[in-house]
Amino acid sequence: MSARIKILSAIIALLCAAGIPARSQWAVLPDMAAHSLISPESLRDDISFLSDTLCKGRGVGTAGHNDAALWIRRQFLGAGLEPMGPSMAQSFSAEGYSCRNIVAMLPASVPSARYIIVMAHYDNLGTLSGRNYPGADSNASGVVALKDLARMLAYFKSNGGTLNQNIIFAALDAKQLSLAGSRDLCGRIVSGTLKDPRSGRLIRPSNISMVVNIDILGGISTPLSKERVDFIIMLGGGKYNGLLQSVNIHDGINLEVGLDYYGSPAFTDLFLKRVSDQKPFLEKGMYSVMFTSGITMDTNRESDTPEKLDYLVMERRVQLIFHWIERMSVRKP
Repeated sequence: MSARIKILSAIIALLCAAGIPARSQWAVLPDMAAHSLISPESLRDDISFLSDTLCKGRGVGTAGHNDAALWIRRQFLGAGLEPMGPSMAQSFSAEGYSCRNIVAMLPASVPSARYIIVMAHYDNLGTLSGRNYPGADSNASGVVALKDLARMLAYFKSNGGTLNQNIIFAALDAKQLSLAGSRDLCGRIVSGTLKDPRSGRLIRPSNISMVVNIDILGGISTPLSKERVDFIIMLGGGKYNGLLQSVNIHDGINLEVGLDYYGSPAFTDLFLKRVSDQKPFLEKGMYSVMFTSGITMDTNRESDTPEKLDYLVMERRVQLIFHWIERMSVRKP
């Protein structure tokens, strides 16, 4: 436990002992403490592992890909999530490959039939013709953000914060195989075969309040404006764009926020509705958003390495997504 968390915990204990109403304090203090669970150094270390030669680019069906899946499972278990499927794995086949999504749930603070899905794909191009494609930004950055959001939201809840909805965390396989992982997860919901691990109820599309996809989150080489490199893009937010902007200011994140893909309606439509993992959910009428820092000159190249990313900016991006999901979880569905 970091020193900052220990100090905040001591402050909380003193406030409670003094008879100050706990809920008024919890609105801020768990958020502040959750920030301390991540750092630029921890983000760099985790992305470096996933894009190291051990994982060999995380190509579907390879030993390195399996190592990445096992690492994600350990991270979810460490966050205290409840498995959805044997050993958290939901297996499926795609183009002759045996694949698996790693899926787990953080239960709501009170029993709820509503769910938020947070997801990121963990596969990448792998090694092709002897050339390794590390995939640090695409999409080790998204996977690390996913597991850190799980840790932060679990800590927030366990220390008095309120989550009115269950949160499903899904590390998706086989994006490179025509979004096969997201199609499998979406298909389980549509067909009524995905079960809540705590209540046993079937999770239907009508139970899904929101789907959050994280795809490429660490780069700064394609900024929204020349003046700043500290930015984030959210596509598909619609009526909740204003909430994101408000959280960005209120919680002191202060990123430059883009709500389309660099001002282009055509590319916004492309990335939101056609080429990333939120597509199957949108097609079935589920509200879905995508967080990204945009494609760069290194995307899908051997040069997509950890040293190309900005971990100070990425830390703030993860914090903003954390605050936005936490606020969305307590809104009336």
